[in-house]
Amino acid sequence: MQRETIPVRLEFDFKPVGCPSNKYGVFCDQNCTCENGARCHGLNGACKCQPGWQGVVCDIPHSTVVIIATPSDTRQIYITGSVTLHCKVFHLAADRMMWTFPNKTEKWLQGAQEDRVRIHNIQSEHNGTYTCAVLTGDGAVINASYELQAVACPPGKTGESCEEECVCSHGGSCDRWAGCVCPPGWTGTTCQTSCPVGTYGQGCSRRCRCQHDASCSPTDGRCNCTEGWFGSNCSRRCPAGLYGWKCRHVCTCKNNATCHNVDGTCACVPPWTGTRCGDIKTDTYTYTFPVSLQIATPLVLTLLVAALVLFIVYKRKKARRAEHENNLEETMVVLELRNMEEDLAQSLQPGWLNRWERNADDLTLDELVGLGASAQIRRGRLRTAGADVTVAVKSVRMEDRRCYRAFCREVAALIAVHENGEEENGGHPNIVKLFGVVTISTPKCILLEFAAKGELLLILKQPRQNRPLGRFVRYAVQISRALEELRRLRIAHGDVAARNVLVSGDDVAKLADFGLAHDIYTETTYVPAVNDDVDELLPLKWMALESLESREFTCESDTWSFGVLLWEIATFGEEPSYQRQRQLSCPKLVGLLRQGVRLDRPPGCPEKLYDVMKSCWREEPSARPEPAELEQRLTGCGKELDPLLAVDN
Repeated sequence: MQRETIPVRLEFDFKPVGCPSNKYGVFCDQNCTCENGARCHGLNGACKCQPGWQGVVCDIPHSTVVIIATPSDTRQIYITGSVTLHCKVFHLAADRMMWTFPNKTEKWLQGAQEDRVRIHNIQSEHNGTYTCAVLTGDGAVINASYELQAVACPPGKTGESCEEECVCSHGGSCDRWAGCVCPPGWTGTTCQTSCPVGTYGQGCSRRCRCQHDASCSPTDGRCNCTEGWFGSNCSRRCPAGLYGWKCRHVCTCKNNATCHNVDGTCACVPPWTGTRCGDIKTDTYTYTFPVSLQIATPLVLTLLVAALVLFIVYKRKKARRAEHENNLEETMVVLELRNMEEDLAQSLQPGWLNRWERNADDLTLDELVGLGASAQIRRGRLRTAGADVTVAVKSVRMEDRRCYRAFCREVAALIAVHENGEEENGGHPNIVKLFGVVTISTPKCILLEFAAKGELLLILKQPRQNRPLGRFVRYAVQISRALEELRRLRIAHGDVAARNVLVSGDDVAKLADFGLAHDIYTETTYVPAVNDDVDELLPLKWMALESLESREFTCESDTWSFGVLLWEIATFGEEPSYQRQRQLSCPKLVGLLRQGVRLDRPPGCPEKLYDVMKSCWREEPSARPEPAELEQRLTGCGKELDPLLAVDN
């Protein structure tokens, strides 16, 4: 009886649960020492003090004034809603307290230690800065402020005064001015209609690129490939030896026969024939090797190589153990990716990590070229079958959850780019090249192309003599091509900035750092934020409005960040600042952006180039230009700046 192999796919949904309030550590076996209502960090036990307290365990009084808003989440403060602002004095003897309101009116209180201001029926004129100033007995003045920016209607309401009903189907949201904002895949005044065939996305504005009769998801354009094809747009045949739906079936053809990628049928080579090409065809008749001969031949061969097998047992065990570790590592990475980006996890074919695994013995490390809290980068030499190549070896500290997530995403994103790229050898000329990974070691390493000229940001900050702007606009054109490739693969970078662009020795710009490993940069660039149970460091001034509000990164939010990259180029590496404020909290920045505030036009920046930047910063993500349009417009800007530098491949 012939046995059938039934493929089984197991999926695990991990939902991490934090430690109890008085415990911390990997196993929640450590006792918190925080006092006065402080919150204890679940991993390292660090104390987050309540207002009025400071110190390692929050036991030292801190003389201060704070404003506490209720509700505290700015996303729950709506037009026509209400909010209460509570000004409270800690460890101070207040002689007088003064409120200052956005309309410049004031409220004075004598000897008050706290006061509440409640704003009913919030309207646009209520938005602005609320300041609570306390005058102490020794003449000191201590201020606290709160920025109110209510711009949205309550759920189910729309219109200037938020009085009109708004009922949207299929999860559509109500916008104050536009009414129903349909989710990707739906259209119509109430989001009642699915996208027409061949279109997808927000407003059904994108064209599907699926090939070989694959169906296209109206939501995100993801292709459901037909049998025998895979890849982001179903343009690639199943790898040799595999066939069928999602290339999950293993070919059974023998004797160098070719397996059809769709149904697995075998195309035999002479003189073989039969369903699996196991028979020999002669001029007059066809005969099959006797079963006894088919069994005896392998046994004889096995006896002949027995000595050799004994000699290499150790190496085979070692290789088997390494393969097991690599398969386990691949499973762990995929599980971690599913928590971050399901699309990216599903785009990877089985065995993807093993195909890129390199032997640590083939790697020689040289000098240190970059160092951060979670990763270090060394120059190195990788021995390959052709010749030794110079690589950048990025080793990651794996005991930190955030570092491990960054490692998982960077490895997966680069492998997806290289295995699904349209270039002959995979990858893309404007995305940093991947040479492999070393995961069966400590620390784990990513082997990347070594960019001899270094980071674009450092190049921009060099003395400006003989550095025409057109040269750097050419780099921007090249990065727009990288973004176009990422959009094709539906991969969001998440941190497009000059610090994450490398320039090769032959003067080609390459997009790098796909891991969102924000902690290796300065605190002025990445601002801490707490989102549920995950501590993050976020590049606020590079982030799109929707990313600031929801922490979601898309190809459209990459376009916004690309606009900030253009601003960095036009200012030759200055740090972005809104209204000349370098340090901005997330709520304050969201408020400014909602009011239409954008980065100012840099001195000497051509108007056309600034127009490109502003188009990247449109509030509605679907209204921002696609990378192909950016490439065309920037090429025109480059020609005007320097015609000699405009010719670029």
